[in-house]
Amino acid sequence: MHVRRPELVFAAAVAICLPMVPGVLNGNITAVTAGTRLLVAIVICWVGGSILTSIIDRYSVESRRANVIKMLANAKRNPSTEPGGAGQAGSSTEAER
Repeated sequence: MHVRRPELVFAAAVAICLPMVPGVLNGNITAVTAGTRLLVAIVICWVGGSILTSIIDRYSVESRRANVIKMLANAKRNPSTEPGGAGQAGSSTEAER
């Protein structure tokens, strides 16, 4: 499970744990409990980021594949698009003039 932007995963975990800060500062929540909650938040955010990354990668691969197929179909249909190719406007020879 990989994540493309791990700093965003950590930022999301910290944002999830921010409401706990006043409790830690008041002494109502111990440091061990706060650390455990932060660790659980990091794991949950990492799994969510990994799922999101895999979905984006899957659609990206499919999009690139569709573009390549489309470009190949266009290349087969129009072989005269190369510079100086036959059938191109303005490519007459001296004998034709």
